[in-house]
Amino acid sequence: MTLAERTRLSADERARLLGLAPARSFADGQFVQHQGDPGDAFWAVMEGHVLVGRYAEDGGFTAFGVIGPGDMFGELAFFTGIPRQADAVASGPARLVAIDRPLLRRLMQEDVGWAELLLRSLGRQLAVSLDIIDAERRLPVVERLLRLLRAMAADGPDGASVRATQQQLADLLGVSRVTLGAALRELAARGLVEPGYGRIALKAPLSPAG
Repeated sequence: MTLAERTRLSADERARLLGLAPARSFADGQFVQHQGDPGDAFWAVMEGHVLVGRYAEDGGFTAFGVIGPGDMFGELAFFTGIPRQADAVASGPARLVAIDRPLLRRLMQEDVGWAELLLRSLGRQLAVSLDIIDAERRLPVVERLLRLLRAMAADGPDGASVRATQQQLADLLGVSRVTLGAALRELAARGLVEPGYGRIALKAPLSPAG
């Protein structure tokens, strides 16, 4: 079992959670949370995907990641009491459950494994953030894209492909779509990826890019 799988709610855990709390539905492009909101709950994704990042005053957006089914986010504000540090927007239709303190206490009383799950989730988020900072300082866009694709594929169901649009990938890397397209074509020319409609297959072993 990979680290991503150990920090993601299983299908059974999501079903159990849905039996305890109602899911909220969000349309494509709808805000789940805004930067500065109070952190009175954190989120578990039941279906769909959520783009997490920050909008600047000039309207520019810096993406931090794409959150998928079984993933959780918003724990930092929830546990520390500080305002939300990121915006979250539904990327396509999505259904989420808000986990507040009464619900979390019930979950932890019934299953002590929830505490470990939350710690692993926060630890993984920190590790990913550090990798992003390091890559942005040291690597060209092509290598940053390859690292991103490998990380996203490792989180996916088959471990060898990524379901994302070029615009989503460009947002995650903080580059233009034109720059992203050029980097993707270079990776394809090197035989490392095979782009498709809304999906990119990795053709090389999922080892760190150097």
